[in-house]
Formats: sequence, structure tokens, C-alpha cells
Amino acid sequence: PIMAKEKNTAPSVVTKEQMEEFFNSLSERLKDVPKEEIEREAMRFKEFVEGELNWADILNVKPESLEMAAEIGYLHFKNGRYEDAEKCFKALTVLDFKNPYYHGMMGAILQRQKRDAEATVEYTQAIQLKPDDLVSLTNRGEIFMKHGWMKQAKGDFDKVISLDSKGTDRWGKRARVLRDQISKEEKEGTGAVKEKK
Repeated sequence: PIMAKEKNTAPSVVTKEQMEEFFNSLSERLKDVPKEEIEREAMRFKEFVEGELNWADILNVKPESLEMAAEIGYLHFKNGRYEDAEKCFKALTVLDFKNPYYHGMMGAILQRQKRDAEATVEYTQAIQLKPDDLVSLTNRGEIFMKHGWMKQAKGDFDKVISLDSKGTDRWGKRARVLRDQISKEEKEGTGAVKEKK
């Protein structure tokens, strides 16, 4: 039986004998499992630890299921149900942590809830995974601008503008408007835009 631990007790140290007992028990439980299956699963575990596989891979979640969850989350977002959208995309960022769209959507959801610091983290993650993510760059730049971090805001807007050299993308157009606003206010010295260090 499992006993409740007393409060303020130090964590127990695993002894050599306990480790041997564990591995003997594990060997006994795996004795009928084919060696090829053990090797295959050990390789999958190694790939997971190294970041080559994600939880969706390990749990055998089908891509169609992930897409459906993303669609449901997006519908919640579009309908202003941000808490429900957050639940969907939070789960998706855990299941497939290398998907920039999921992180970008989490950023947008958090930004709508005025949780700018968390949104910035998610946008940054999306940008690290997909450096040409115009949406995440523009939204992160807007958060930087809102908080007076003009150097960072200009950096994000300038990158979006360079990626949208033809000026046809709606996020590129938004970045240009915001970048022009910063430049105009800097020239006029209106004080509306102040650099925070």
C-alpha cells in the first residue's frame, strides 16, 4: 500500500539494491516482448528525448485529430471565446511543440486577453520555429510598441516589411503603418512614442 508522506520530509534516496530490484522486475515483465519491439520503442523514446518526436507521435494522435482541434480552437477564437480557444491551443502546443501555427495562435489568444508577456513568449516561439511568420512578427512588434520598446518593435516591423517586399500581404501592410507611425512620432518629437530601456 502507498503511504502518505509526512510533511517536511526529505526525498528518499534510491539505493543500489532498489535499482537492481527495479531492473530485475522490468526484465521479468519484458521477457516475452520481442527484442525488435523493445529496440524500436527504445529508439522512439530516444527520438522523443532529442526532440525529434512529440507527444502526438508518442500517443499516436492522428494529424486529422490535431487539425480538428485547431479548427475548433480557431472558431472559439473568432467568436471571442478566448478561454476555450486557449484550452485547445494550449493542448496543441504540448502535443506538437514544434508547430509554429499553434504557438502563434496561443500568442494571439493571450494578446486578446491582455496577457502581453505570455503572448510575447508564444510569438517568439513561433518565430523561432518559422522566422518568416509575418503574423507573429507583426503582433509581437505591436506589443513591443505598446510597451515602449521601440527598438524591438522597429526590428520586427522592418523584418516583416523586408519579407513582404511587394507590399501585398495584409500583415506586411499593418507593419508598414505601425512602422510609419513610429517614424512620424520620432520625427515630430510628440512624445507619444518613447523608447524604454
